[in-house]
Amino acid sequence: MSSDERVKYWDSAWSEGRSHWHANDINFALEGYGRLLLPGPHRRVLVPLCGKTVDMKWFYDNGHSVVGIEGVEMPVKDFYEENGIPYTTEELSWGKLYSSSDRRLQLYCCDLFEAKPEELGKFDAVWDRGSLVAIYEEDREKYSQFIKSVLAPDFRYLVNLVQYKANELFSGPPRNIPNELVLQLFGDVCEMNVLETVKWDKEDGPMYEYGRQEVVVLLTPKK
Repeated sequence: MSSDERVKYWDSAWSEGRSHWHANDINFALEGYGRLLLPGPHRRVLVPLCGKTVDMKWFYDNGHSVVGIEGVEMPVKDFYEENGIPYTTEELSWGKLYSSSDRRLQLYCCDLFEAKPEELGKFDAVWDRGSLVAIYEEDREKYSQFIKSVLAPDFRYLVNLVQYKANELFSGPPRNIPNELVLQLFGDVCEMNVLETVKWDKEDGPMYEYGRQEVVVLLTPKK
């Protein structure tokens, strides 16, 4: 799928109100394991395919610097306006940058694969709640290479995976990401620690029928 096709798909999802992945509360994995992702103060955090997640406000309010990357402009604007955060904009050769007045919260509106690692810099932490599970299968290797290119030496990468026992019946998104695939994509530089596995039931939504479970994984530098 081309860059334009990807943007058109997600833009229509946001504009037509099909953004069911957006939650109004802090993600359970971040609440439970944020201390592992952020072992010290004033960390620099990357949130790929960020949408308008309130998780970014949680990082910001706790004194961290936040960089989000999002392909659709609508949720980027919504994030600042819904949270009452004044912002400025800057046109780049590869996207558009929204920044808070203190520049501790910066959201890039661009194709993730057009983002420039040398301009983004390095990150102490990556919070991946719905990014890896949204990436198309043919783009996963490119995605992992991008993420690895912006990791600081002592990084922490917290990722919330989705897995299905009957994954052949549901193609996603969110897509099936088995633990083995994470190791295939990131195992050359990361060690993987499975923190929690949560199985869906009827109350969680219709995808429980596919044996859906969410797996919280922490990736740290390979020793």
